[in-house]
Amino acid sequence: MRKAVTVVAACALATGIASAQMKPKAPAGGGGAPLTVTGGASQMELAIQKVRRISESEAQRMYNNNAAVLVDVRSSQQFALSHIRGAVNIPNSQLVARLKELPPGKTIITYCA
Repeated sequence: MRKAVTVVAACALATGIASAQMKPKAPAGGGGAPLTVTGGASQMELAIQKVRRISESEAQRMYNNNAAVLVDVRSSQQFALSHIRGAVNIPNSQLVARLKELPPGKTIITYCA
């Protein structure tokens, strides 16, 4: 489990960095607020800075207390081969589009191994 938490933290960081590098698409119909730049940092970059690493025991405690959801960000084929019991599979490329599928009010713990 210690390896999984380390991987979770690494994947969360990698997901955040990859997401920050994506250019946001203009919303259809011109609605919605675009990302704004403040002092050279986008809202996404600021959000990434808030991502924190957690220990294996903290991840396990949060999951066992129903305070967190585990999200495997690998492909569905990789997920089918092996995954942490109880994890939800949302491939990294679909994460932003499918965030609404995740329960509100819970910590989201991502991993990719």
